[in-house]
Amino acid sequence: MPELRLRPDRFQVADPSLTVDEFCAAERIGRSQLYKQWREGRGPRYFLNGSHRRISHEARIEWRHRMELATETNGGNNAATE
Repeated sequence: MPELRLRPDRFQVADPSLTVDEFCAAERIGRSQLYKQWREGRGPRYFLNGSHRRISHEARIEWRHRMELATETNGGNNAATE
């Protein structure tokens, strides 16, 4: 019987989920700002991996779109994310 060899490159995800720190770095916002948005119900969707929050690529894009719409609604005022 031939030996089964798994190639790690076949299991890479094109758009991996992000940790809170990775998300904050990518979006250039502080952790406290992100947690404030979650408390206010405006933060990105997330899932738990053990006790750690992870934010999917789709949730990041959706959140960014909502933030852009909120900014447009406020006449360009960036208060929607502050």
